[in-house]
Amino acid sequence: MEDITPTPAPVHSALFCKACSAKAEADDTFCTNCGYPLHGTEEEQRYFISVRDAKIIDLSEAQKQIRRSSVPLYIIGGLTAVAGLAIYAVNKNEEARSSLLITNLILGAIFAGLGFWCNKKPLTAIISGASLYALMFILNAVLNPLTILSGIIFKIIIIGLFIRGIKSAIEAEKLKKELNAE
Repeated sequence: MEDITPTPAPVHSALFCKACSAKAEADDTFCTNCGYPLHGTEEEQRYFISVRDAKIIDLSEAQKQIRRSSVPLYIIGGLTAVAGLAIYAVNKNEEARSSLLITNLILGAIFAGLGFWCNKKPLTAIISGASLYALMFILNAVLNPLTILSGIIFKIIIIGLFIRGIKSAIEAEKLKKELNAE
């Protein structure tokens, strides 16, 4: 009598990606997580790893720039709060000095909060901080045009830091997507 038992389906053994340690099937050509050439030549695999390592280094540098970009947010926050206290101390008009103090303290707290938020959502925090700084600059210029020139070097430095921070945050986001990293 002939044996009619079905033959079992071939078992696909799983393997792990050498680049990101993600689980992959034996018949996968590339890692579905990072794109590593699972069955590529040794040279292709080394090249992939070297490019990935370079991107990781670039990401690390971009994240350092982002951390540096949070510094202007703290500086502006601190200086705004101190300016509010100074205005409160020298202004004789009780109603005006109280409202200026409260406004400056709130703005200082917002900038400090953006500095903390920069760790979680750097691009959004830096753009928000730069926008708020520009708005403060414009409103002060409308109220007193002489403020445009006062502290111009400081203002240029702060704007430059914001621009560099935005560029770094964009680069970091791009590298995170390429590396499939969070």
